[in-house]
Amino acid sequence: MSNAVEVGDRVFFSHPEDSWLIGTVRDVSAKYKTCVDDNGREFQAQEVHKVIQSSLDPVHDLLKMSYLHDSTLLHHVRERYWKNTIYTNIGPIILALNPYNYNLPMYNDKNMPNYIKEGMTVLSHGSKQVPHSWSIAHQAYCLMRMKQQNQSILVSGESGAGKTEAVKIVMKYVGELSTQAATAEEKQVARQTNAKVTSTSPILETFGNAKTTRNDNSSRFGKFMKMKFNDHGMLVGAHITPYLLERSRVIQHGLGERGYHAFYQLVAGASPEDKRRMQLGEVGDYRALNAGGAPSIAGVDDAEEYNLTREAMTVVGITKQEQDSIYNILAAILHLTNCAFKERDGKSFLSDADSRTVSFVCRDLLKIDAAVLLEDLTSTTKTVAGDTYTTSLDKDHATEQRDSLCKALYEHVFLWLVNRINGLIDVERSETNWIGLLDIFGFEHFEKNSFEQLCINLTNEQLQQHYNNYIFTRDLNECRDEGIDTQSIVFKDNQGTLDLITSALGVLSLLDEEVQLRKGSDHSFISKLAEAQGSHGSYVKHRLDRDTFGIRHYAGTVMYTVDGWREKNMDTLKNTIKQLVRTSTDNFIKNVLPAPVEIVGRKPTVARIYKNQLQELMGVVNATNPHWIRCIKPHNCKQPRNFHGQEVMNQLRSAGVLETVRIRKMGFSVRLSFADFVARYRCITTVKGRPRDVCAGVLKALGLGPQMGQVGKTKVFLKNESWSVVEDARARCLNVHCVVLQRFAMARTARVAAAVRVANEKVKLAQAFARYKTSSRYVRQTEYYLKEEELLEGAARLQACVKEEDRNRIAMMKLEFDQMQALGEMRRRGAQNILEKWYMDKPIRDALAISDFKVDEEGARFAMERFEQEELLNVLDVLKEDFQVMQHRQLQRERLEDEQRFRLEEAARQEQKQKARVLWSRAMEQKRMQEAILVEEEHRKKAQLQKVSNTMNEARHLYQTEREQVQRMRRDYDELQFCSSVPKHRVNSPTRGRSPASRRMSNHHDHGGFGAPTFSRVSMAGSAQASQLYSSTPPPTKATRTKSVSRAKSPMPPRIVKAEPTASHSLDMVKRLQKLSKAVQANPYRLITHRFSPLHTKSPLNPNNPDWAPGQDGTILLPDGSRCTVDELAQREAY
Repeated sequence: MSNAVEVGDRVFFSHPEDSWLIGTVRDVSAKYKTCVDDNGREFQAQEVHKVIQSSLDPVHDLLKMSYLHDSTLLHHVRERYWKNTIYTNIGPIILALNPYNYNLPMYNDKNMPNYIKEGMTVLSHGSKQVPHSWSIAHQAYCLMRMKQQNQSILVSGESGAGKTEAVKIVMKYVGELSTQAATAEEKQVARQTNAKVTSTSPILETFGNAKTTRNDNSSRFGKFMKMKFNDHGMLVGAHITPYLLERSRVIQHGLGERGYHAFYQLVAGASPEDKRRMQLGEVGDYRALNAGGAPSIAGVDDAEEYNLTREAMTVVGITKQEQDSIYNILAAILHLTNCAFKERDGKSFLSDADSRTVSFVCRDLLKIDAAVLLEDLTSTTKTVAGDTYTTSLDKDHATEQRDSLCKALYEHVFLWLVNRINGLIDVERSETNWIGLLDIFGFEHFEKNSFEQLCINLTNEQLQQHYNNYIFTRDLNECRDEGIDTQSIVFKDNQGTLDLITSALGVLSLLDEEVQLRKGSDHSFISKLAEAQGSHGSYVKHRLDRDTFGIRHYAGTVMYTVDGWREKNMDTLKNTIKQLVRTSTDNFIKNVLPAPVEIVGRKPTVARIYKNQLQELMGVVNATNPHWIRCIKPHNCKQPRNFHGQEVMNQLRSAGVLETVRIRKMGFSVRLSFADFVARYRCITTVKGRPRDVCAGVLKALGLGPQMGQVGKTKVFLKNESWSVVEDARARCLNVHCVVLQRFAMARTARVAAAVRVANEKVKLAQAFARYKTSSRYVRQTEYYLKEEELLEGAARLQACVKEEDRNRIAMMKLEFDQMQALGEMRRRGAQNILEKWYMDKPIRDALAISDFKVDEEGARFAMERFEQEELLNVLDVLKEDFQVMQHRQLQRERLEDEQRFRLEEAARQEQKQKARVLWSRAMEQKRMQEAILVEEEHRKKAQLQKVSNTMNEARHLYQTEREQVQRMRRDYDELQFCSSVPKHRVNSPTRGRSPASRRMSNHHDHGGFGAPTFSRVSMAGSAQASQLYSSTPPPTKATRTKSVSRAKSPMPPRIVKAEPTASHSLDMVKRLQKLSKAVQANPYRLITHRFSPLHTKSPLNPNNPDWAPGQDGTILLPDGSRCTVDELAQREAY
């Protein structure tokens, strides 16, 4: 904007304390402008900026101002602060000023539902509520739920700005927001999570906070807290990740500062027994506690804080033994830092008193070998070509080893506490969304800045780059939405500063190189740095102090003093010392340090570990959708209703808020709506019509091309230089129009002067007429004078009467006063007499009064007792009615319970009956299938028996035929036709006594002669031959046939034999067949046995019967006669 101002212009002018004030230009010189503020104070200012009235209009988002400048930014922040509006939007940033009073009505918790009920509409229409940290939390939660994307809220600010309080506010709001549609149990879980996190705050503040020059309770570590949600968006847990604990504060700290609170609380609050056990003294006895010369904090009782910390540790589940071990480590650190190493002939050693102290620490506190610790602290061992060499350390290196041990012990105690807290508040869930809260220290710039400030500022530099990229992208998107060409906009980031610190030849790398060198030093480090980076644009070389260099950060140039940097960057703790600590007999101390790991190559340094942690942090932040809360401390007096402009401006610069202004200035910093632009600059052009056409006509008239200014869809975008051109053109147009107005004014003035002259002539005529009337007026005036004298005389007489009356009144009043005094004296004596008489009669009256009081009291007591009895009777009646109602309700409840139980039992019985019916049907089906199989088997066996019977009949027929044939043959051959006589030797033969036919048959059989074809012979000859034989036999006669038939009719039991074609005795086969036939005739179904006995449908044992119920043992009867339960039968069916 043009700085060409004139007397009377409203401007913002620079001020040494308030940074920027608004006022009016009174005088303009070559170098200074004399300005007067709104309170009438006069100042000399070098830098001024004209005020655009539209930029002073109140807005909730300062990026929406028509003119964005440091002065307008500070003006709005100041005005809102005095109105108790402590939150302000600056684009995506919520600017939060610490009010030192959290009971402001606008930000009370009762207003929280107004923000919650806006729901998801804030993403499309924005919030209608005043800016608040709740707005950021609401937007982050809604984006997480809608996009299923992790969110992060970056809270930063210097010590005392209210970062921790902001984190608590966000957590509380998110917990309430996430449980709006939750059950009472889920709401309770969210509240418990918040309560758990709150309960852990005393522990983290005790072991991670310390007093600095700017804050009595400054967090000396950063933390990233993940608020975890379940699939329904309910807050279920949290997880804390610590970053960048300031380890060097364990050993030393700056002037006016303290170490960590835990040490001071231990010394002040430990019980007498613990003090004797740890051999603790007073705070002044320890070097590590008095390095800053501020051992106490006003208004803080360290002893009380110690008790609160112990209670909080018990709440989170830390046992008394673990607490004792933790404070043993703290006491050991205090004792070890008090030991001073001495040197003789290049060897370090301890005095006798310090040696006894180390022995006590090792024996009673750390419970390790003291001799081994002393040896590790004062010597080092190296192995070269298989040979081991032990070298003594000087006192400086021995002190480094001791300090490294103390820092490592404290750091790992802190990490152990964080892990224990995570065990309390965290939940094990996978694939869940979360909102991260980064609570980290802000940019630091002190009178003396050291290695810690470099690490802190590097963190803020990295976060600022992330923010700048986001803001620049957002600004370009806004321009593109308005149709603005953005090719001419060039963005300059802070990558150069980051390269200066973190590149291969940067500050941290050169510092690591000095650590690796045994003879490295701080002086050598700064010399190499000046040689390598002397020409870098962000490097500043100090002209006088050789141990100081500067870096141009985004928030300003910071000068760093390198004294002690090499020592702070070293992690010289040897593995032998770690291994020694792990041999402790105390289980906690034994595991507090990690197991030593052999490192190949360079040892890790504090700078390297810090860079790795920073990369991890930025990796997490870059993977989320970011939101910012910048906490600002309005003053240093820590009281409400105070505002220091210069301090606020420095914090705005450190917080990166002014970077937003710088980024905006790189593009089109002036953005006016069509209405505002036309209202202010219409006079430049003669174009008429739509507002957009008028705006385009103004730019065209002034010759401003697209690189200097463009017309969007709703706004006019101008460069800062272009706006100066437009303002100058407006001023010229106004000058021209002013000349024209002056001409018209002069003509008007001449006409008015002529009219005045005419009016004067008329006045003179009026005066002449007045003098003509003077004579008559003089006569009347003389009469008035005479009448006045007469009136004055009457008034004098009246006044004399009044005075006399006053004297009489005074006399009467005096007489009345005397009489009143006499009357008063008489009344006083009468009252005294009455009082004396009253005192004389008082005992009698008291006795009467006491008697009356007793009577009244007795009556009242009796009435009260009667009233109480009536009340008790009423209460008893009420209780009786209540008891009857309760009995009735109990009976109803029991009846309902019986009905419910009966319904449940009936439902269970019906279900069991249904299952039994289904399973019974299946069993019956199986039974029918088995019976069908048995019937089929029976038919098959019947067929076999029929076959056997047929075979038997055939055999029997064959047997009958054979017998008939034999008988016939015997009849036909009774006589010997082939033998004439019988030999003598045959007389006594076995055939003697037989019939001739028999003997002939025997003879023929024995001697192989001709004989009848017997059945055996036929059987032996075969069926074919037998048929031929029978066919060749002559047919029997009628007599023979008749006889055969008669014999065939004779009863002969049929025999069933097994037909075997190879059998040698057919008669045996026939007998066997006959025997089998008898058995079949006796019991034709002997092979069929019914294994299943079907039950009738109306049987109570059948589930199809409506009255069916399982047995007393819960079993059912199956069709096969067996019993089992329904479940066993179902399992059997499944199997």
